[in-house]
Amino acid sequence: MVTITPKACETIKSIIAEEKKDDPIRIVFAGYSCSGPAFMMAFDKKKDDDIELKEDGITLIYEKGLEDNLKEATIDSVDTPQGPGVVVRVKSAEGSCAATCAGCH
Repeated sequence: MVTITPKACETIKSIIAEEKKDDPIRIVFAGYSCSGPAFMMAFDKKKDDDIELKEDGITLIYEKGLEDNLKEATIDSVDTPQGPGVVVRVKSAEGSCAATCAGCH
């Protein structure tokens, strides 16, 4: 199950307000990195076969085929040179370079 940290919830709500969007946020498979599957997020419309999660007023969606890769995923807040953002961290990345490096995600 995908979880969202409290700080990531704040960041996502801020982005939603800034973008004036009411669409759900889709978690999208972005390919494989040195630490396993990588994901990105974007506003999108829900499709009939999507899995939908609601947490603290935020709606996340993703394709059913991604269930196994996202079953222990965490959405966390990050500070970047461009400002605050969010990242999807997956269990397979623990103990790899992804724990300290965001360069290949």
